[in-house]
Amino acid sequence: MSNVSKIKETKPTQCFSYEVNMLVHIIADDEVTAKAQLNEKGGIVTKRDVKLVNTATLYGESKDK
Repeated sequence: MSNVSKIKETKPTQCFSYEVNMLVHIIADDEVTAKAQLNEKGGIVTKRDVKLVNTATLYGESKDK
């Protein structure tokens, strides 16, 4: 019997970068309140355009079987 342990296999993962342009509606009494609500809770998205900008492979992610 040997004392050699099996090397864990690594599986590369990927990072995807997107550019997202959205039109968001906020119902509020004034602009200050609307901006605060947008930052805290979001709003009603009526249009969303998504464009893939870049992908990069990341190495060294250990995956246990």
